[in-house]
Amino acid sequence: IEPMQVLLTQGRIRPTKEAVWAYYARAPITLQNSKNHLMQATLDLYWAAVDAAHAALMHAGEMPGTPEHLPALINERLVKPGLAPKTTPQIMDFFYKLQKEITRHERTAITGEEYDRWRKDCENFVKMMRAVIEKQQ
Repeated sequence: IEPMQVLLTQGRIRPTKEAVWAYYARAPITLQNSKNHLMQATLDLYWAAVDAAHAALMHAGEMPGTPEHLPALINERLVKPGLAPKTTPQIMDFFYKLQKEITRHERTAITGEEYDRWRKDCENFVKMMRAVIEKQQ
């Protein structure tokens, strides 16, 4: 079979119709994979926000519970004392709700523009949590 593979690689043997369709059949699957990767990347943004919030709350002396309670804890322990901007709990709440929509399959697609906007929001949130930690040192 090796000599045949060499001839095929060199272009001396034309692929069969079956081979053409076998290659083509992979394309829709790969497209779906790209969609799934974008959904997973969005969930990773959520976990980046959760980890940053947990770190800031732990630094403030609070043992954070489940992510569902993070917006209220952020408001109580970080916003009210003036350590974080007033928009911080809303950002965390947004990412929590978005994560729920994705995991419950209520949201089945995400555009590149949405992901880019959410990534920027998450980056800003993580920076805010870093600032909270640095303020308290």
